[in-house]
Amino acid sequence: MSAQHASALPAATGAAVSRLAGERDVIEAARRVHRALGDTNRLEVVRRLAAGPATVSELIEFTGLSQPLVSWHLRRLRAAGLVTTERSGRESICTLRIATIAEGHALMLSALGIADPAAWIAPADALPSATPLVDAVRGEEA
Repeated sequence: MSAQHASALPAATGAAVSRLAGERDVIEAARRVHRALGDTNRLEVVRRLAAGPATVSELIEFTGLSQPLVSWHLRRLRAAGLVTTERSGRESICTLRIATIAEGHALMLSALGIADPAAWIAPADALPSATPLVDAVRGEEA
């Protein structure tokens, strides 16, 4: 899905998004993005890449994971369209496609049939309301 389509999604209804692709395709695309973000190690890689492109060696240093494990996580992120890689000599430079995160969120809301514009909250507006979610996680750890 292009960035142009992603910017149009908040005004779209679930039916309009389903016209972009089959309903099952929308659900599958949303699942892939959210599943790729559903691992703490991959979230650490994404967090590092949100600061800017990085080599695999830099990701290894940042995460403390082994090279094979970082490469395994990068394959999952690339498969979901979240990360692109480009060879530069012997190194691979990894870049986060931030738009894919927004596209995945938009697809998930559409797949759930949520067309209410109130559901399309900007992250800065949604974060203060997310405290109960964080508190729930803390409660599970106690």
